[in-house]
Amino acid sequence: MSFLRLGKDNWARTSPTKEGITFIALSLFVGFAAFNTGNNLLYLAFGMMLSFVVASGIISMINLSRIEVQLLHTADIFADTPVRIKFSLKSEKLIIPSYSLTIDIKGTKTYIPYLAANTATTAYIPYTFSTRGWNEIPEARLSTKFPFGFFKKWIKIDLGEEKVLVYPKVREVEINRESFKERLGDTESEIVGFGDDLRSIKEYNEGDNPKMIHWKTSAKMGRLMVREMQDEESRGAVVEFKPDGNKDRLEYQISRIASVFVELISRGIDVEFIAPDRKFSSRQMGRSPKPVLTYLALFEK
Repeated sequence: MSFLRLGKDNWARTSPTKEGITFIALSLFVGFAAFNTGNNLLYLAFGMMLSFVVASGIISMINLSRIEVQLLHTADIFADTPVRIKFSLKSEKLIIPSYSLTIDIKGTKTYIPYLAANTATTAYIPYTFSTRGWNEIPEARLSTKFPFGFFKKWIKIDLGEEKVLVYPKVREVEINRESFKERLGDTESEIVGFGDDLRSIKEYNEGDNPKMIHWKTSAKMGRLMVREMQDEESRGAVVEFKPDGNKDRLEYQISRIASVFVELISRGIDVEFIAPDRKFSSRQMGRSPKPVLTYLALFEK
């Protein structure tokens, strides 16, 4: 059966449909009647019905054979946000086409009515990834009920070790001047910017203006901390990521920070992102939020 090349493990599974169960029950009834009556016409009918069952299995197996399915590049994927996964289906059969194919991922399906021999087509399946970071594509199946609909025959699709990067969930946020107020001493993201607003809080260094010492933060941190103010002419913002120790709150925090960051970038604002172990400047990123989104997607505390 290897010459048929049936998916990931070269094996096709079969399950009867409602119509198939009805047809098999009817076949058994005709066969039982033939044995009891010795009627040649019933024997003929019983034999024909069995031949339909056998032919259905053989034809459906050929229908599924030598079809290569590959995962194609998809658009940016965000957690808890529906995305369309793109597949390429290529028939490597030289003469015989394939009919009535279905790709299934965890109950979500897409239907391909016809795939000509030695041609390729694309198919899309809507799917939602629930967690950020690297995600494996769930097990995908290629199935058919061709030719008679008596049986559903399916194979596992070999996608190799394919994984996709899922960014944190991005939701709608409102950004206004009041949003850039000082947030210190807790685990929220620190967001400052615009005009003479607070830009950031840093450790006091020799030569810094003593008038800029932030006493409340200094008391909490146990060392002198000073304020940095945003230049009046500048149009920029700073987003500082202070990871929360609670896992559930951390996930919400990462989603919130990603949402704010994407919104600022979309408004054409120069954003500096400060993480616990590194810093991203607008000069490094340009206008793309992907470096920060990738960092947040893969962040592990």
